Amino acid sequence: MIFKLIQLEILKVRRSLALLMMLLCPLMVTVLCFFIQLKNHKGGPIRWEMYWMGNTAIWGYFMLPLFIALATGLLNGNEHRNSTWRLMLTLPITARQLFLAKCVLALIFVIGANLALFAQIAVSIGIFGLAGFSTEQAFQYDFVRSFLLASVCSLPIVMVQHWISWRVQNIVAPLALGVVATMGIMQIGQSKDWVYYPWTYVMMALNSKAPDIAARATTLSCLVAGVLLIIATYWVGRKGAEFQ
Repeated sequence: MIFKLIQLEILKVRRSLALLMMLLCPLMVTVLCFFIQLKNHKGGPIRWEMYWMGNTAIWGYFMLPLFIALATGLLNGNEHRNSTWRLMLTLPITARQLFLAKCVLALIFVIGANLALFAQIAVSIGIFGLAGFSTEQAFQYDFVRSFLLASVCSLPIVMVQHWISWRVQNIVAPLALGVVATMGIMQIGQSKDWVYYPWTYVMMALNSKAPDIAARATTLSCLVAGVLLIIATYWVGRKGAEFQ
């Protein structure tokens, strides 16, 4: 049943604004970094590793947390706006199954956005090549590792934002939480207290030069996300179809 629900949810968002944002949010990052590189280029070969890291830094610091807030808000907001929660729950499914299906859908969108980011970075490098820049060693960056880290370490954010957007009808609340939480990444991420702030996990995993920090952020992400998922799913099962 859960797999059929996921298929149904995917069909429902084929032409949605959330799907468009999955492509546009990464594009905003790559376009920004592309023109920054053009503006700051002063001759000589482009340092491609720094170019990749610049894109992933802006993505992890700023755009990915905001995208998660926006995507989860839109995915659940459609049901709030059209008053279809109770209609869905009249079907032979439980609230927990629907909650988990929506959660999986949110994860698919995050993975899709991460894939779009790295694909668009590769395209931008190709454009540099067409413009006459040397692209030697441009793809020696371990973008597969970065993609996996970005996807795994965003799990706690997805769990929090998904629960908020499920529980609250007004999309402003999850978006406001996303903005406020994102604003704290820079300051808290530079302190030893980053381990208590899940919004820093992506940034620490992607941009820390110490392998043990990336491993710690990944482990914390899995643990925190697992705990949050269990708590949220249990809560949904108790509360049923009650929404604010």
